[in-house]
Amino acid sequence: MSTELYKLTVAATGVMSEFAHLTLYNGYLDVIAKGYEVLEMELPRGLYSVTMKLDGNIISENIRLEKETRHEIATPPIYSSLVAAQYQSTQDYYKGYATLYSKIPTVGAQIKDAGSLFLFFRYTDEQNNKSINQEHALPMGEGFSLLNAGRQVLYKLEHDNVQQDLDEGWLAFHVCLPPGFYYLHYEGRPINPLWEKDKGQPPREIPLQVFKSDDSLEALKDKYWQTQVFLTFGHGPIFPSMSVFIMPKESGFISNDESYYRIDGVRHKFHNGVYFLPEKVMREFAIGQFTSPMKGLLAAYIYFNNNETQDDALFRELMQNLPALLGEGCPDLEALKILSAWYYKEPVPQVDMSRPGMFIDGVRAAIQASLNQPGIIKEDSLLEDITDRLYCDMVWTSYEPLPLPRKAPEHTFVPNSILYALEQAIPANATAEQISAGILNSNTISTVLYYIEKLDTEIEINDLAKRLQLPPNVIKKTIRNILAFPDSLKDIRNQAVLFQINKLKESI
Repeated sequence: MSTELYKLTVAATGVMSEFAHLTLYNGYLDVIAKGYEVLEMELPRGLYSVTMKLDGNIISENIRLEKETRHEIATPPIYSSLVAAQYQSTQDYYKGYATLYSKIPTVGAQIKDAGSLFLFFRYTDEQNNKSINQEHALPMGEGFSLLNAGRQVLYKLEHDNVQQDLDEGWLAFHVCLPPGFYYLHYEGRPINPLWEKDKGQPPREIPLQVFKSDDSLEALKDKYWQTQVFLTFGHGPIFPSMSVFIMPKESGFISNDESYYRIDGVRHKFHNGVYFLPEKVMREFAIGQFTSPMKGLLAAYIYFNNNETQDDALFRELMQNLPALLGEGCPDLEALKILSAWYYKEPVPQVDMSRPGMFIDGVRAAIQASLNQPGIIKEDSLLEDITDRLYCDMVWTSYEPLPLPRKAPEHTFVPNSILYALEQAIPANATAEQISAGILNSNTISTVLYYIEKLDTEIEINDLAKRLQLPPNVIKKTIRNILAFPDSLKDIRNQAVLFQINKLKESI
């Protein structure tokens, strides 16, 4: 029997090949090797098989090894909201308009000493747009508004504020803004009877941030960054498809920049719950933060969620660099302090978070940390307000929003969502039955009541908070609001709900 060995190289080729996971098997289907992008080894003559996995796609091929062999597997077509040159879902007209309007504001003037926000919405192609909308294309900006830090409307994504082509199916919005916090607000849409089995879409709000680097970073010629958001449409906006980038403001969007592919590839992995990246991509992201801070943010979130990686010195340095790049007080950096403390098995620092960051993993970390350190989430803040209304269908933070303010308020205080929900659900001069129904229609309140009913022991706020994965202050306010209507609760016939009045009183 021959024991001669032959070199076998198995390589993924094509766009995002760095993220293709390869597994090599022998003829008995035993795993011989696995890894990302390229496998190299010396093996005896024989029949082998290889499987490539990339973003839910699985490709299997056989290899007959009789001499030194290089076997290449082309990556499957990539579909993404990003209008990148090598993506299957990108059309030339999308690339051209995205590039153009990322450099030219669609509203307001070009301001040198300011950051900017660029949004690009589109269908997969012109034909898809027309087949969905049939007789006429609907404006993609319908129901969208950009809010300032106090949740007041700055711009609606319509009319002269945007550039769009209803036939080709794209919309661009670009505005120069001071660094700070902004919110993309979507009012939702009703059921469209023309679309089979359509269920409409609920309202949603997404926090965004515009950044400026610290003046101490002298090597950076342009201290201002452009936050870029790409979103695909089908029967309305497909929010899980959203891609967000932080790129130099002056360069705008560059459709053939390799950085976009890797950032989008990491976002795909993150969306699928894969907190691991090939070593070269991880190191490129940690080092490449100065050309795109999103690389640094993604690398840190993935690294601190995966205990199998060991490059602590590099990521301690990354955490020191990011505040100068993104500015102090960035919610995502505060959340990463929590995640890094857990990773390094160090005490969680006393961070103070009042706003949600762009990554939902950061919001989850803040909620988890607040179970032991309630002060981490500032009381009566927007972050506390949204913790019981989060959507969890994408890597970015989003939540069911309060309605837009009808007029500019005298202050930026956001009312507690639970009390607000009760006020909206309970009509004026309501009967006891109407009040009870309004209380029980609040998801958070009904969930608290459910758990209290099931508990045989005394109620503890922290225990309820851990069970519901909500900050303790939210649980306290929920209970206080329930107790504000005790007489109405007593009048309803459902004995399963009446149980708890005394339990609730004793718990706070």
